[in-house]
Amino acid sequence: MISIQSEGRRGFLRAAAAFAVLPLLPGCRPDVSAQIGGADIRQRLLKNAIADAGCEWCGARDMPENLASKAVIAGPDEKGERLRIGGRVYLHDERTPAPNTLIYLYHTDIEGIYGRGSEHKHGRFRGWLLTDAEGRYEFETIRPAQYPSRRFAAHIHMTVTTQDAREDWIDSILFEGDQLISARERESRKGGFNPILTLEQSGGVLTGVRDIALPRS
Repeated sequence: MISIQSEGRRGFLRAAAAFAVLPLLPGCRPDVSAQIGGADIRQRLLKNAIADAGCEWCGARDMPENLASKAVIAGPDEKGERLRIGGRVYLHDERTPAPNTLIYLYHTDIEGIYGRGSEHKHGRFRGWLLTDAEGRYEFETIRPAQYPSRRFAAHIHMTVTTQDAREDWIDSILFEGDQLISARERESRKGGFNPILTLEQSGGVLTGVRDIALPRS
């Protein structure tokens, strides 16, 4: 497991080059690498998930039974630039690690589309992570595209849910250099830290760090 805090950004990017995809358990969807999470923790998280099916951005309610701090959102056969993002989740003070925080994320495909046909409205590039004892998480996917309308910057949606706080959205991950990033997006800090990532190449994979501070309850 990679320690973002102890190694810093450069250390994470070097260590990311050695990242090995976790084996998928039999019967699991290819977008989730699973390890056993505490059933009691999962139940407490589910109580704080937004159950309203009309919620357009929610997804904690669909969390799988097995959760891990690492996930593969897009399998190796998916077209697109490989992307790996990791970081740590902290309490609102931006210093205290927040273990057992559920992260839900989803994004478009390489054509800027979410769900197609009978797929979930968030598409097939969606996943769930449970931060480890030090608040760390990491996922691998493909770089999403801007919507076909080219009105908004390419992004990855994220929500956070804890055992003590209801599911809430945070600023989407954005990518420096995207000319569609708005002034509001550059100023917003819901989720703490900077959500606009400067990506670096590491072993043929684009890598970035997105630390998160939980919204104040």
